[in-house]
Amino acid sequence: MNLFDAVPGDFFKPLTSKHKKIYVECLQLIYNTYKNELSFGVDKEVLLSELEEYFNGITQDEMVFDEDDNEVASDSRSKANAILRRLKSSGWVDFEEAKDFRTRVNLYDYAVTVIEAFGKIMASDELEYQSLVSQIHATLHNKEGYTKPYEYIIKRVVDNTEELMVGLKKLNTSIKKNIDSITKDKTAGEIVEDFFLYHKGVGGKAYHRIKTSDNISYFRSGIIEKLNFILNDEKIFGRGVAGCMEIEQIPDELQAREWLREKIVGMLYAFRHYDDIILEIDYKHSKYIESAVARAKFLLMNTNNAEGKIARVLAYLAEEFNQDETLNLNDELEDTMLKIFSIFPQGYLDGDSLYVVPITNKMDLPEVLNSNLGFSEEERVLRRLAIKLKSQERFSRKNINLFVETILKDSNSILASTIPMESKRDLIRTIFISLYGRDKNSIYLVHPVKQEISLGTFKFQDFTIERRREKNENI
Repeated sequence: MNLFDAVPGDFFKPLTSKHKKIYVECLQLIYNTYKNELSFGVDKEVLLSELEEYFNGITQDEMVFDEDDNEVASDSRSKANAILRRLKSSGWVDFEEAKDFRTRVNLYDYAVTVIEAFGKIMASDELEYQSLVSQIHATLHNKEGYTKPYEYIIKRVVDNTEELMVGLKKLNTSIKKNIDSITKDKTAGEIVEDFFLYHKGVGGKAYHRIKTSDNISYFRSGIIEKLNFILNDEKIFGRGVAGCMEIEQIPDELQAREWLREKIVGMLYAFRHYDDIILEIDYKHSKYIESAVARAKFLLMNTNNAEGKIARVLAYLAEEFNQDETLNLNDELEDTMLKIFSIFPQGYLDGDSLYVVPITNKMDLPEVLNSNLGFSEEERVLRRLAIKLKSQERFSRKNINLFVETILKDSNSILASTIPMESKRDLIRTIFISLYGRDKNSIYLVHPVKQEISLGTFKFQDFTIERRREKNENI
């Protein structure tokens, strides 16, 4: 279906006229007037009074409507009538005669949708990501809803998932716009001031929330689990297909099954690849933040060193060129200015430009290394001792075998619960004893015991440590 099959051909005409700003404000006023009504219809006289008051507050100038018949409206009442007539002819409103013979002005349903969209764009509303994700999570975990899974669960989850992903993509797109708006054609002071305002605005707050309180990963595993459950449970999926056929008016069951499966798989894909969108948002955010900082640093370079002088010269040249949009490097300027950085059109290749800088092959002899490498004999002894102690402290197979040999003594087997357990290191060593006991190169074997042991704050499954009958001599 084409857009102009649903709206009149002249629908967007008021938004392209020279009075487009007034048309938008009047449409917003008309929409707000309907808030206390039972429908999007209100008495024409009431609406004209609201529009008349609006025109009294903005201007006393004449309005020339040259779209059709060059009508001139001088007073507020005639302006209100002219605006209302043109909104009617372009398909935004319609006139209806009520039972009391009074004329009512009705907004078309598609016009309401467009006006609401205008409001959202102007307000720059932020999407509450966490509330949306928590709604998806709660809907999927509502057991009563599975009696009619498509009507009560799937349809709502599909709508919320699409809204969530669209919101993330909007945030991804808006970062560059927000950063550019606070840095382009501004002084260093204005950039620094607006930079802090950015973090309080849409870009900063939305980005901060999505990385902290609105972190979707908290709910993601539960959402994916329930979507897989719906997809793989034949009874629930079958009820979902039946609801899909009824709500979406799909007559063929096979087509409905494929349509529903595609929707659920699409949601699974969206949540599984959520991290890709966040990585892209992170990249753009850091990129444009760095760009804003670089612009501010460039404008703040007022030092007398070479870098600061070059920055001031470039800023001066940019200002000179920007004063006249038709000015370019081919125009006549002072020779001294053009020679600063050899700023001139290159029309030929100079012989010197092909000159290759020679590379010298001369190499200096390396210095002879000191035999002690900067260490005294005492430092060498201490370093060797430290390495030896560190090696003895490692939980290697050799060290674990020596420890087991010590605790077994003359016994063939002991319980792990009899090993002293006074620190976290003792617990870690017990874990390594259990791991190496399954290796054929160890001098012992471990056998699990169906008993849980509690030693202070530690809990573990007890096991028997048994000496191997034939000791491996290669250990």
